[in-house]
Amino acid sequence: MASLFERLEAARGAGGGPPPPAGLADSVLRNVRRILNARQGCCQTRRDLGLSDLGDLSEEASEAVPAVARAVRLQLERFEPRLRQVTVRPAPSEETAGGFTFAISATLADGSRPGLLRFDAVVGRDGQVRLKD
Repeated sequence: MASLFERLEAARGAGGGPPPPAGLADSVLRNVRRILNARQGCCQTRRDLGLSDLGDLSEEASEAVPAVARAVRLQLERFEPRLRQVTVRPAPSEETAGGFTFAISATLADGSRPGLLRFDAVVGRDGQVRLKD
């Protein structure tokens, strides 16, 4: 199942239909990237969309990491309906000096063929979230 915006764009284009099922995980990951890079207050109609400013996190603020992991899980559960059973764990990563990495896994709820989706969300020093498969 494609996101609403992808379905609208496809209907406007030549194909007129949703993207092929193989693109479902990519569609979900694109939406997850948008959700995790949104900041609180960015959306006037949904004030609960977005995370707090992640640029304020530093290695000294490691006690905040579990709270950020909970916030990430809640955002994904609330704003990505194609994911179920979302788990977010802080994960060690030597390549993100000054940043944090969260290991995320969830069941991809497609109705016809559920599957497991796993990826890392890497929070850089700039507060931006990058996803790694």
